[in-house]
Amino acid sequence: MNKNKKRTGIHPNIHPNIHPNTHPNTHPTIHSTLRHVILVAILAALLCSCGTVAFTGRKQMLLFSDNQITELSKSSYKEFMSSAKISSSKKDSQMLVQVGKRMTEALEAYLKKSGNEGVLSGLTWDYKLVASKEVNAFCMPSGNIVFYEGILQYANTPDYIAVVMGHEMAHAIAKHGNERMSQQAALNVLGSAAGEVIGSTKGTAAKKLFMAGFGMGSQVGILLPYSRKHEYEADRIGLYLMAIAGYDIEAAPKFWEKMASKDETSGKENSSQNDFFSTHPCDSKRIEALREALPEARKYIGL
Repeated sequence: MNKNKKRTGIHPNIHPNIHPNTHPNTHPTIHSTLRHVILVAILAALLCSCGTVAFTGRKQMLLFSDNQITELSKSSYKEFMSSAKISSSKKDSQMLVQVGKRMTEALEAYLKKSGNEGVLSGLTWDYKLVASKEVNAFCMPSGNIVFYEGILQYANTPDYIAVVMGHEMAHAIAKHGNERMSQQAALNVLGSAAGEVIGSTKGTAAKKLFMAGFGMGSQVGILLPYSRKHEYEADRIGLYLMAIAGYDIEAAPKFWEKMASKDETSGKENSSQNDFFSTHPCDSKRIEALREALPEARKYIGL
């Protein structure tokens, strides 16, 4: 018999020419069959681990609980803040906190009114301005929002700050990091490398998944790009959050146009000062998508 046919994964007990007690390749074949069955079971479990993105209704795969994500998030945030320097500008810090509180409190009131408080599970909002010329901002999945001083040269009004704030909040609300972490875990499971990670938040494997899932590079706080799908979705949800909080949603496309213009003129500068440009591409399609989302966003004004 051709050797290739011996490894097809057909169980020896139902093959007419193979007996389990006499064929030398019985055990590898059984193991292959068992791996196939286990793989199918894992895939089925992954497909059943679905969540729904707030505001857009998109289905997503979420393998980790809010508590697991929050635990990892707080650990990474603590590590980042241990080396970060808080801005000495009281004026800028106060403006950041004012915008942040206005947006988060308006969101909480809206969700409470609609009976969807669960959207904020695992989120405890906090706002920090760090002393750095880098053009950057991020929101940890635990709700810790960080702006770098460098981005305030572009987000220099409450409305523009609300654009960035809403976008970063949206990533956390939409659980984009959990989704990416889940996708990475699924790939690892399929590669038989990280079955132990699902259901655990301890150890190096879990931390590596978190770093990949939440876009963290080798240095904490240096973010890698979200997918274009996630970026567009965060833009859209960010508009809704601005509208709910009473900010000018027309400022969103204007802000990104401003960023696109600055990106073109400063693209040759030190890349360490342009992290926000690299993780948030400013192109005509993105700006067009924002403009197309404005009519829907207006429905949230006054809610």
